[in-house]
Amino acid sequence: MFIHHVNGIDWLVITAFEELKTMFIEDAGAIPSCFSTDSELNLIDQAKRTYGLLPTLSGEITDTGTFQSQYTEEDLNPQLACLVEGRGRVFIYNGGFVAFVDDDQTFITQMG
Repeated sequence: MFIHHVNGIDWLVITAFEELKTMFIEDAGAIPSCFSTDSELNLIDQAKRTYGLLPTLSGEITDTGTFQSQYTEEDLNPQLACLVEGRGRVFIYNGGFVAFVDDDQTFITQMG
């Protein structure tokens, strides 16, 4: 695991082997630059502003960020994760699946 800093947010890039970092980042995709601690919007609204209407998917997010859903053949473990104080957590998975988790709600979507 290592930290990648983008727009004031520390993203945890989750990989078991340091030598796989470059390959892993390419596999996970670019860290979304739409998320910023400078914005007054919460993380979900920041994503909606950038990507437009986001489709809502059903599923469950475990305490460790694992995504369990009928949309995936098997459970997905997050490849990128961040915690923004007061704004919740974001987990990003292969295939563009994204989960936003805060005290009030869990919002799961797929970004194109």
